[in-house]
Amino acid sequence: MRLLVLGLATPDSLCRDLAAHAEVTGFFARYVNLGDFGTSRAPADFDEPYRLRAARVFPLSPYPYSRWFPSSALRTVIRHAEPEVALYVGEPSELAAAQSLLMVRRLIPQARLGVFVFENIARDWRGKLKWLRGRAERAVLQHLDFAACASDGAVRTLAALGLPIERSRVIYPQVDSGVFRPADTASLRHELNMTDDTVVGFCGRIVWEKGLDILIRAVAQLPAHYKLLIIGSGRYLDALRDLIPALGISERVVHLPAVPADEVPAHLCAMDMLVLPSRSIPTWQEQYGRVLPEAMLCGVPVIGSDSGAIPEVIADTGLIFPEQDIESLREAILRYGEDAPFRQAMAAAAHQRAHTTFAHTYATEMPQWLDEAARLPLRNPSPQ
Repeated sequence: MRLLVLGLATPDSLCRDLAAHAEVTGFFARYVNLGDFGTSRAPADFDEPYRLRAARVFPLSPYPYSRWFPSSALRTVIRHAEPEVALYVGEPSELAAAQSLLMVRRLIPQARLGVFVFENIARDWRGKLKWLRGRAERAVLQHLDFAACASDGAVRTLAALGLPIERSRVIYPQVDSGVFRPADTASLRHELNMTDDTVVGFCGRIVWEKGLDILIRAVAQLPAHYKLLIIGSGRYLDALRDLIPALGISERVVHLPAVPADEVPAHLCAMDMLVLPSRSIPTWQEQYGRVLPEAMLCGVPVIGSDSGAIPEVIADTGLIFPEQDIESLREAILRYGEDAPFRQAMAAAAHQRAHTTFAHTYATEMPQWLDEAARLPLRNPSPQ
């Protein structure tokens, strides 16, 4: 099968795994600003194990409005790849999604068009500039043949927008079990001055919707040997810096604004538990929470709110608390902290679930779904 994978960020691990099953061409932004998610810069073009080509996009930010500029680079890649299947990694409402998939439809009318999406709520696209995203979403959905979705919520959202549910599959974003695995971190805990403490951890974007204030308030109500390790940065950090001393727990909080990617697994392993206390807002609810399966693979028990996909990811191998319920979160932390056999049993169950469910999706489930999608009837064939 000839497969064209498109998107703004470069999903290298996805393309490499798919290259074992298909003739893969990847086309991504040479550079783009992904806002809270950082930046993405494609590597220099190469041809093995898959063919990668990159091109400029404009504007560089905000990324949902980025488009290939000039469009001739996109046209050249499509004609060279002659895809049987085109998969856009991103949301249908991104202008680059509409530009990419509609050009594939024009140039290769029989290609099956798909998206790999995270969005799990229907968005209101009324308002300044937002109407452009609404128009892009409608145009993509009109021609979309299939979707790979990061959660059941994403499947339901696309169904509500008109994509028949049988044309979607849940394909969880893959987490590398060779990178995220249990490790002895006694020396790291010593460096962090947390050797004899119960370490409650968070790793991710520090934004309002991630609920760090809920976690901080819960920890403030715990005994002094419970310490909080926060890894990440973001626009909500200044508010947290005011909250922590106001609650009198400055000496119990360690904040690392950035950790090199290859050191993230060790820092997860240094935690006695990881908490993802996300809160839903009108434009977002937790779409996957990649740090959850990462921690689970590291043998770290997890706690999450009931926002979006968190209960789906954790299932029965972790603890769930109602969004923004500080007392319930405090009780969940105490349950792990005061019952070591229970904590260890949950960590083992989470580790097993992560290996089974999240560690090999790009090598097994995604190729199977793309093979099936290639045989689906076109939803909206171009007129001959």
